[in-house]
Amino acid sequence: MSRRLYTTTMLKTFIATIVAIVILAWLLPTVSYLDWVALLFAGIVITLLNSLVKPVLSLLLLPINIVTLGLFSVVLNVALLWLATYLVPGFQIHATTFFGLSLNYFFTLMLVSFLIGFIQSTIRKIL
Repeated sequence: MSRRLYTTTMLKTFIATIVAIVILAWLLPTVSYLDWVALLFAGIVITLLNSLVKPVLSLLLLPINIVTLGLFSVVLNVALLWLATYLVPGFQIHATTFFGLSLNYFFTLMLVSFLIGFIQSTIRKIL
């Protein structure tokens, strides 16, 4: 992939990630960011984790993913989102109640990870 195309793809992903975080912080009371600096830093960290770290971990953990028929990729997504909340001060995700069902921290991260991916793919199709 050429350098320009890679840069454009990363920029689109970064913008989609920031928009997804803003939308989720507006919709869900459990997703929050302190200020716009934390929002930008969270967007950078999530984009880099998903673009650089996730492919390497997916390759290293491929045998586990094959044995679990692909379900381990959900755990990997949750772990990377947790790492982003750990690395970025001011970006937080708390356990939530969703349609009357209390979700613990893992399932909340799984829901937010799914929603971020859905919003990102929708925005990238628009861009």
